[in-house]
Amino acid sequence: MQKYDAENRLIFPASKDGAIRLKMYLDESPGVPIQDLWADLGKIEAMSIENLDYPTQKPELLIERLIQASSNEGDLVADFFCGSGTTGAVAERLGRKWIMADLGRFAIHTSRKRLIELQRKLHKDGKPYRAFDVYNLGRYERQWWQHDRLQGADTEHRRIILEFFRAEALTNPPSPLLHGRKAGAFCHVDGIDSMFTRDEAKLVAQATAQAGGRECYCLAWEFEMDLHLLVNALVQELGVKLKLIQIPREIMEKNRKAPPPFLEVAVLAAEAVYRNPHPLTPSPQGEEEQDPAPLSRSGKGAGGEGLRTVDLKLTQFLPSLAEVPTKELEAIRERAIKSGFDFIDFWAIDFNWQPGKPFTHDWQDYRTRKDRSLKTISDAGYEYPAPGKYIACVKVVDTFGCDTSITVEVEV
Repeated sequence: MQKYDAENRLIFPASKDGAIRLKMYLDESPGVPIQDLWADLGKIEAMSIENLDYPTQKPELLIERLIQASSNEGDLVADFFCGSGTTGAVAERLGRKWIMADLGRFAIHTSRKRLIELQRKLHKDGKPYRAFDVYNLGRYERQWWQHDRLQGADTEHRRIILEFFRAEALTNPPSPLLHGRKAGAFCHVDGIDSMFTRDEAKLVAQATAQAGGRECYCLAWEFEMDLHLLVNALVQELGVKLKLIQIPREIMEKNRKAPPPFLEVAVLAAEAVYRNPHPLTPSPQGEEEQDPAPLSRSGKGAGGEGLRTVDLKLTQFLPSLAEVPTKELEAIRERAIKSGFDFIDFWAIDFNWQPGKPFTHDWQDYRTRKDRSLKTISDAGYEYPAPGKYIACVKVVDTFGCDTSITVEVEV
């Protein structure tokens, strides 16, 4: 104590009841080693900025500590139950590469929006960021159901679907593509592990026409994009109306007896908006600016010159309600018919889409917890490299986590 007093390291109390305290300096204390019980990290509160209202969401500080303790910049971090995408967001921010996976569509959609939001923040702050891809690498739920409950047979799968659809199975079908009948229309049930494609739609329509039918229900788990345009063309060409019906997930429920609702797939329509750059005019600040004015769908100005500044406008959206619980279906269906755009949570555009290649997010808009507004016309002002015909692809994710895509022809 005399030594500390001589070094002026003692703090004497103001009152006689207080205790003498010792001065400690930061460079003299190595700190407390981290404990195996991390009680110093707060939980995500309801009003927290990072709160995404996801039930299993972890605090970013927790994931940050894990990643920093277990990896270096440039290392690869994987989270195979990614939930709301906290791991990927923190890994990206800390300069790590990452892979995330989840079985839930809502989890993937939440993670995608979170990573796009991070990209925008990094871009705004002048920091580097990278692109990422979303892949669908399996249909595990259906494959398990087929293996465990159906003994792997596609014929048993079709029998169950027709039974729930309340259709009659055909014992001697006029074509291998026609599996049942309902109210005078044929039924086609697609394979449990396949996608209903344009080519398949043409073959089903031809088989229906050859069998003397005028209508066919096409029941499938997944549909190729932009099938509605083909369906309309087949009515004109063959006089056959195809109804695209989504097979509901509820049929896979154990001990399911009552048939769930079978609903038509989502309807999505969009068109190109061509903008004519006016001559440059001085702005109030002395800078040059352009006032883009929309033109007709042809993309030609008054003098016939080609234009290369394009945006896309959503003109119609009716969500598929296959994921809606039966007890809520009627109320939501009525609202969806009146205002389908209210059910869009995210949409994106690939202005130069190429079949068979990954979707490029040239532009996107989405709702957040704090901002529920959504643009229905893009503001990308996309410029194509040369005059010609191009294909743009529009992808919409609705509030139920379901994807719908269409293509739009653009001529500049």
